[in-house]
Amino acid sequence: MFRHVLCVYPYPRTSCSLTSFPPLGLEYVAAALRPHAEQIEVINFRHERTPSTQPFLRPETDLVCYSINWRLGLELIRDDINALPPGVMTILGGRTATEDPRYWLEACPHVNAVVCGDGEQAMAEIAAGRAWSEVAGLSYRADDGRLVFNPPRANAPLDDQLLPARDLRRQPYYLTSKGVSTGIKIDKVAGSRGCPFNCKFCSFAVNPWGVRRPWSPRSAESIVREIEQTDADLIFFVDDVFTHQPDRVIEICDLLIAKKIRKHYIVNARLEIAKRPDVLRKMEQAGFLALLIGVESTQNATLKSMGKGFTVEQIRQRFAVLRQFRILLNAYFIVGNIGETEEQMLSVAAFARSLGVDLIHVSRLRSDPYSGLNELVAQTPGYHLDEQDFVYSDACSAQHIADLRKTIDRQFYSPRHVAGVVLKLLRILHWRVLARGALTIPAFLTLLVAKQTARKVRKWMSTCRPEKPSAPVPPAVHVPAQAGSGQTVF
Repeated sequence: MFRHVLCVYPYPRTSCSLTSFPPLGLEYVAAALRPHAEQIEVINFRHERTPSTQPFLRPETDLVCYSINWRLGLELIRDDINALPPGVMTILGGRTATEDPRYWLEACPHVNAVVCGDGEQAMAEIAAGRAWSEVAGLSYRADDGRLVFNPPRANAPLDDQLLPARDLRRQPYYLTSKGVSTGIKIDKVAGSRGCPFNCKFCSFAVNPWGVRRPWSPRSAESIVREIEQTDADLIFFVDDVFTHQPDRVIEICDLLIAKKIRKHYIVNARLEIAKRPDVLRKMEQAGFLALLIGVESTQNATLKSMGKGFTVEQIRQRFAVLRQFRILLNAYFIVGNIGETEEQMLSVAAFARSLGVDLIHVSRLRSDPYSGLNELVAQTPGYHLDEQDFVYSDACSAQHIADLRKTIDRQFYSPRHVAGVVLKLLRILHWRVLARGALTIPAFLTLLVAKQTARKVRKWMSTCRPEKPSAPVPPAVHVPAQAGSGQTVF
């Protein structure tokens, strides 16, 4: 039995960080540890004034768990871990830690183990006293100092009975933009793990060892029971594909309607859901606010090479169905695709407008392990990977592709278009959310405009000052590219 456990999400707040989202995977780990600990705290640095574990340590602290999911600020995270007292058991997990457990065990001498893959079951086994040599997916430091790497853990579905430890949150989570809160509470729910599709630019369908991860859903009853227990108005489903089984979606909607749960939901979906208008009608009635759909490209050749399973004409046909419903439509696009010209990349904004899309999110093409992009780039003359594994070419530099994203956003988000999206939102949102927004949105917009204005003034002033010699840049810590399903929890 542990006396005091700290579960740490070690990413500090930044000007662009999503401070509104709770660390759901870490809350699952905390829930799994609860029967084995007298006290547990979940610490999210994004909501703390001091991004350090030190203030939360107690004399009785005997386990610290870090969730290392992103390749940002790794030097600061490493330094925070190394500042822990040597006698405190320290275990790491999360996507980035999973990719290279050897690095973390060598760079952090006080780290006892790294949980590779899903964390809640492995942590429960460790806490129950199981021999570390028998814990699948565990990489650890043996008593004699040797590094031991156990065989991978098989992918497992989420336990219907295990819910995230939301009661351990130190602050509520609100929808924010640029660090400014709207006052609307949000939460995240995991309804499934894995992805049944195999798009060639994406590694969600495989685990960090390259083994295909089957799609595994939770029961509709457990999902609705969890939603019923949250106090958030807006819920993001973290499922890679929420709409994979349309009849299951109807079951979830029927339960939400029968229980009169008045909330809104945002989900990842595939275009195939347009073949089921009956499901879309149910989702509309149950309060589903937005569908996030991967379109990726405006070119048939690119769609075919990606293995998306549809053509440009089919995209147009299916969006013609989708826009008949009172649901916001967000389309994901990728720029930098192999073989596409700058003109084709810049066609994204006009194409999205022709589809009737409300929102777009444009990403740069990035190589993930087991996606096959590394090999494809190596075989394609004129194409390369930068140090962050973004794809660029002799014709379009990495910076130019990054600038194209901003150009596409400016072309798409005209003032008239934004006003239309706001009006559509007003027609969709439940009256309770509108009432809360009426109290908070004016203040939110005022603060947001003030922050943006202050930022522009600072930028202008900086151009008026003489340049100072730049400080030397410390060498970067190499960590392999992110891998595995978006649902790896820790």
